[in-house]
Amino acid sequence: MDSQARIQANLRHIQSFEAKPNPKALPETAVTRGFEKVAFPKLVQELTCDNAVVRKKSLLAARELLSSPVNHVQCVAAGATPAIVALLQDPTDDETRSFAAGTLRFLAAKEVGARDLVQHGGLDVLAAALEDPTEGVRDEAYGALIEAARFDSTRRALEAAGGGTVLPRVMELALLEAQAGAAGRAQQGLVLLFTCTQARYNDGILSQLVDVAQAIPHLAGLLAPELPMPVRHAAAELLGALATREDAKIQAVEVGCVPLLLLAASPSVPVPFATAAVAALGAISIRREGKYAALVAPGGLAGLVAVLDPCHEQLCINAMAAVSNIAEAPEARAVLVAYGAGPKLQHIFETATVEVVKRAAAQAIRQCRFQHLPYEVLPGAPPVNAE
Repeated sequence: MDSQARIQANLRHIQSFEAKPNPKALPETAVTRGFEKVAFPKLVQELTCDNAVVRKKSLLAARELLSSPVNHVQCVAAGATPAIVALLQDPTDDETRSFAAGTLRFLAAKEVGARDLVQHGGLDVLAAALEDPTEGVRDEAYGALIEAARFDSTRRALEAAGGGTVLPRVMELALLEAQAGAAGRAQQGLVLLFTCTQARYNDGILSQLVDVAQAIPHLAGLLAPELPMPVRHAAAELLGALATREDAKIQAVEVGCVPLLLLAASPSVPVPFATAAVAALGAISIRREGKYAALVAPGGLAGLVAVLDPCHEQLCINAMAAVSNIAEAPEARAVLVAYGAGPKLQHIFETATVEVVKRAAAQAIRQCRFQHLPYEVLPGAPPVNAE
């Protein structure tokens, strides 16, 4: 290599390592993640800053942190909950409220977050957001409340929220959404109420819905065949939960729920909806009024026998429970036999490999064959000791 070439190579080497200008400054709306434990107070700081763009970006960034169990706890400890709840009340920006409600859904995914949400008044704010003029905010608020209501502590808090007025109001809102054609939100409202009824001590919740909200007649309307399937499915689930009360069973018969539930007892109906409807029918038919309402419904028992299919295990169990209840009416036994219930139940009993299915079939067989007391020995059970 001659001297000129060496000079050029040296110049290129110097240029490669010469001082460079400082990196271009980030825009003021940029949101960057802090390292380790710095990330959590930094997030809260950005959630409470004056720049609306930064706040919205921070709400989305919070979802990433809340998705990790370890980071979730540290977000709660750093004070993210009250900051997000405050943004849900932003009167000027629909998008901010929507993002905040969606982020609260991530927060409520763990019980520590749901409890913190209750502590900082988030349930009342979310309940108010159910009536937000922006549809996206209402959708996200329903999602957050359903997520939080998976925990029993939240269910009790919702029961007490607003002096006991929140759950009846949710029932009203579900009806309004259904009337407005918003089937998705109507379904979400009913799912939220059903989730609340699963509380360990649910007497107060059932009282609010059955006595205050008069939910049973409204649910009968929501079971109408012309309504979308998701709404009818959610209504059947909620009706089954409310029908654990004796007066609710009677109300359900009086307002005509039984024929509407029997319409769903058909192989042509989606299995999840049929399963919920037949479960509700089983609960209602414990009462004498429910048995005879099913008996006189046009073609009702034929549909119930048609869904005695062990391929759909839970639907089959629910149907056998309903058959057992209805067959306590003497007139119903002959009708069930005429529709072929006997051979179907016997086949299920003989081929069942799951004990709960076998036992439900045995109960239904014995009830359909009942003629006089004492009851015959349950099929499959050892004989009674004569001594």
